[in-house]
Amino acid sequence: MVKSYIPLLCLAFHVAFVLSVDVEKLAKDLAITYDVDRHNPPSPVYGNSFLANISIANFGTSPIPASGWSIFFCHNPLIQPLYYNTTNAQYFGGGLILSGNITLTHVKGCMFKFQPYVGKNPAYISQPLYPGEIRNVSFLSSNTAVSRYDVYPNWYLSNDTHTAVIQNTQGDVPFFVTPHNTFLKWMRSVPTDLYGTPLGLWNRYTGYNFTAVNATKYSVIPTPLEQRLKPGKVTVNNMWSIDRDRDGRLAGVATYLKKSISGISIRNKKRGSKDVIQLYVRRNRPATESPERYLIRVKTKPPRIEIGGNTVHGVFNGIQTLFSLLAFDGTVQEMEIMDEPRFPYRGVMLDVASNFFPKSTVIKLLNVMALYKLNKLQLKLANNEGWRIEVPDIPELAQIGGRRCHDLNETTCLFSQYGSGPDNTTFGSGFYSEKDYMDILKAAKRRHIEVIPWINFGGKARAAIVSMKAYENRTGDESMRIFDPADDVHYMTEDLYSDAVINPCIPTVDAFYTKILKTMIGYHARAKSPLTLINVGGHDVPAATRMNSSYCNSLNLTGPDPFMFMKVNYTTRLANISSSFGVNMGGVEDFFSAWPTNDERGGILVPFSRTRFPGNIDLYPVLTNSFDPMTFQRAQVMANVGYKVILSPADYVSLDHAPEPDPQIPGAYWAIRHIQATRVFNYLPDNRCCNLNPDEFRYGKFTPNGCIDTDDCVPLDYPGNITGMQAHILTSKIRNEEHLFGLMFPRLLAFAERAWHKADWESSYVGRFNKSMPFVPPNLKAQNDDWVRFASIVGHKELRRLEAYAILHRIPPPGVHVDPQFYDPFDAKNKSVILTDVQYPGLVPQVYGANSQWADLGPITDITNLTISTLTFRTRNAAGNRFSEMEGLDLKVPNAYMAQLIANGIMYNPRLVSGMRRAGPASTSASTSKPTTPGVTLSPSTRKSSTKSTTG
Repeated sequence: MVKSYIPLLCLAFHVAFVLSVDVEKLAKDLAITYDVDRHNPPSPVYGNSFLANISIANFGTSPIPASGWSIFFCHNPLIQPLYYNTTNAQYFGGGLILSGNITLTHVKGCMFKFQPYVGKNPAYISQPLYPGEIRNVSFLSSNTAVSRYDVYPNWYLSNDTHTAVIQNTQGDVPFFVTPHNTFLKWMRSVPTDLYGTPLGLWNRYTGYNFTAVNATKYSVIPTPLEQRLKPGKVTVNNMWSIDRDRDGRLAGVATYLKKSISGISIRNKKRGSKDVIQLYVRRNRPATESPERYLIRVKTKPPRIEIGGNTVHGVFNGIQTLFSLLAFDGTVQEMEIMDEPRFPYRGVMLDVASNFFPKSTVIKLLNVMALYKLNKLQLKLANNEGWRIEVPDIPELAQIGGRRCHDLNETTCLFSQYGSGPDNTTFGSGFYSEKDYMDILKAAKRRHIEVIPWINFGGKARAAIVSMKAYENRTGDESMRIFDPADDVHYMTEDLYSDAVINPCIPTVDAFYTKILKTMIGYHARAKSPLTLINVGGHDVPAATRMNSSYCNSLNLTGPDPFMFMKVNYTTRLANISSSFGVNMGGVEDFFSAWPTNDERGGILVPFSRTRFPGNIDLYPVLTNSFDPMTFQRAQVMANVGYKVILSPADYVSLDHAPEPDPQIPGAYWAIRHIQATRVFNYLPDNRCCNLNPDEFRYGKFTPNGCIDTDDCVPLDYPGNITGMQAHILTSKIRNEEHLFGLMFPRLLAFAERAWHKADWESSYVGRFNKSMPFVPPNLKAQNDDWVRFASIVGHKELRRLEAYAILHRIPPPGVHVDPQFYDPFDAKNKSVILTDVQYPGLVPQVYGANSQWADLGPITDITNLTISTLTFRTRNAAGNRFSEMEGLDLKVPNAYMAQLIANGIMYNPRLVSGMRRAGPASTSASTSKPTTPGVTLSPSTRKSSTKSTTG
């Protein structure tokens, strides 16, 4: 049982407390069930909505009182929006009476409160909840909830003095949410959201279907620019040595290499010696070549390996390629490799502000980023829900902003959010001390990765605001004020806050930014990893955040859009401060855009003029809005006026998004319902006007293969200003490392491939030059073949490498197809068989047997004499110690999702998983195999807590 304690009067008085047996007992007796009834019921709510029912059951032996307790819970969509007054961030009348005589109030952010009605109206007087009774609370909510993970865990009770988490809501997985087992629950809108239909075993088989490439030992991810193989091989063992030719610059990478190959030593050897890994930095490299360029020569006569780079970083990249070639047996084929990156910026943004992840997790990520030549890590350290970096002169930032708990006054912590519960010991709390952060910087430096802090200084900055209020209260120092305590500003952000925006009209905001910037510069300098770039966020905020502000009104601004003047003025001030310290500044694309505005000089494709900002620094907008036909062209527009653009299209590289539309697995869907690894792989960073493949539910389908007419495509005049790509992962719904890495991997490998290597097939995607002519089809066969090659390398080699680094990557369930008329050429007769396949070759499909054991399956399994109608399947890894989710298959209805839609009159065509692989009832490998029987007797599907009963 998780318990938390709050003060009787004020936490600052350090009053001693005793356990509240009452709420602790209630937390054991009560049980919550959350059920999504259906999406988009007939209602006056504009936009998406859903009906939900919450059951409160008493499983105890004594009645639950009719008053004296409240339930606090996180519910990101706004409940009963028609009755909500945004001007005072509360329901009309101060609360809303729901069914079950429960009063609903909004606390702050995603937090709401249920409380038994205690008013004077006798019609709503709450009654005790007797043992065995259930009280239902129903409501209409805005937005959607098509995933179990849309409901946050750790609902807790409070009696105003103590708190306790309701036992059946504890944990990181919300098991108290009923299954989304009908199309009314997993469709965001009926009948238009076919894109949100869950994949079953049948769909997966149709999409997984391809012939694998088995010879992957000497293939590398990301793909080298040039690789020439020769017949011979060498084996590296403890008799070998590393020679850096007394080049002091290479001492660090030589030591890094030595630690990674058991028994090897660093020695200065004669030129051309055998059994040597020779490291060197090239002299007089051409200026046109990338500083990260490297060369590898593996020789057999004599056996030696030479790794040269244009810089030390280039040598380090070559070492990572060598690690891939040597994987598992220390043997490498004779070859030559010449390689350099496509982009100089190949980054990952990890959000540790929404939910906290410790230093160990960050360093584990750095290890794997180095393997795949990713060289930038943006750490989001501050947003509404957390401030995660120590600032010694302002301890409140970390001590209050870095913790979440049940403190309504927020004098000791931020109020609980995202299901973090009532105390400050869960995933919602934590921060990096100065030592922690410097350890991360040093670990990144050894791996040639630059750490870029991301701290919101515009919208989504509530953690800083609450902390700075506490700082002022303690010290009386107003010199770094970022809020106006006298303002009567009424607004509501999309996160349901009314106090989450730094006021840009306050001049002391500059001092606060300067303080934080200088602190970060100092940390980086002491870690000998200079700060070159800071991301300041800058999310657009409601114009009402400036209305009624005495500071903003004192500016006496005129013109068609004073709000836009405040915005560009603030952006310029932060850039000027950054410039004074020689630090480049980044932010979200909104921060540099003259939009939204009613000024005719602005527009959705109008960035602020680059001449407004200092010329001695670069500005790096991170572009994420790529899923509508206008904003997805901002990259060209911003690059053309001088910004250094980072491509981070949310509907392609948001790795917090679900890998498939399965309601039972973690993953967000705010940009698109799901992002398959193939979608990441298929992104075209050089063909930006051929990436318009949005969520069809939200935007419809635009053009064939995502391309638009060239007349409608903004040309890119300065391609060098597209500096690179960045994958990102927001963590508001991610509460542990297993879910974090399960979402990131193996999709991050597809991102690394595309950021480093330009495939030949990419150039076949072109816009239409003549609107009277059809679009030119791209080379889908070459694209398909390239994916098969990539997936084979991932399955046969890279998943094992990830596991060696303790990365718990996702294992997708298998694909299964039932063929009752399969012709067996070996026996010359038809048989009933199940055909199986996996997304990544090297993984193994399994079936559950009657003797309570799992059996490996080949491509074809004979079930002609099977007398049962349901089976359970899963996928295992090569080591046999990790598994996918289990899924049941009804042999009589092998595609139950489609059957449900057809039965309800909804048109539906089977979707391929990737949309580009060939479909068919059997793969090439299956059609030439003899059907086998499994090693154990097959049994019906076994319903367990981890079994997903949806059929294929």
